[in-house]
Amino acid sequence: MKVKAVIFDVDGVLTEVKSSWGFVHETLGVADRARRYAEMFERGEITYQDWLRLDTGLWVEATGGQITRWDLERILSRIPLRPCIREVSICIHRMGKRIALLSGGIDLLVARVADVVGADLWMANQLSFDSRWRLVPGGVAAVGVNKARAIKLLAGELGVSLGEVMYVGDSQWDAGAMKLVGYPVAMGDDASLEGVAKYRVNRLSEVCDLLKKIEGEGQKWEGLTGP
Repeated sequence: MKVKAVIFDVDGVLTEVKSSWGFVHETLGVADRARRYAEMFERGEITYQDWLRLDTGLWVEATGGQITRWDLERILSRIPLRPCIREVSICIHRMGKRIALLSGGIDLLVARVADVVGADLWMANQLSFDSRWRLVPGGVAAVGVNKARAIKLLAGELGVSLGEVMYVGDSQWDAGAMKLVGYPVAMGDDASLEGVAKYRVNRLSEVCDLLKKIEGEGQKWEGLTGP
């Protein structure tokens, strides 16, 4: 079975910042309080939707309720993308593969990245705004931490089976999706993906080479499970 679609995580894979949420927290000076909410979620004290509401509420509070969609787009525009992102996407498209993005990050950033790579589809958590485009606490947890469910939806929309999907991720939040696809790829050295990812790359630029080898004459990269 050949790869028909490559689905990428975004934060830390296609961008040089590990977390778009953390980037906004740092920019607005609320990182310490946000870290406490993250710990509460990890302990099971709040739901993901609660976490989303509390995090975005910090941004509203920090700006006196005046932060807008455009303010957030300006902040997120400062997140650098991987230098080779266009070359990798062009290579994948030339091989006849479709590209999709699946992110637990912020939709405004994912939309920007999707435009750069020419993604066929993308899915991310969505912020909410009022009629004057001011941020309101909350949003739509379209992905949350349940990437297993989300990747099934994306594969269905792309018209491919999960066995025909290559998924590239870099953290524990990607494990659920990786367990379902035919070609799970870990980027970097996150120990939580050992035994989950079948392939490993150190840099985004290696993804196209890996894809070519998988598409080659029976060559297998199962040995690429280390850095």
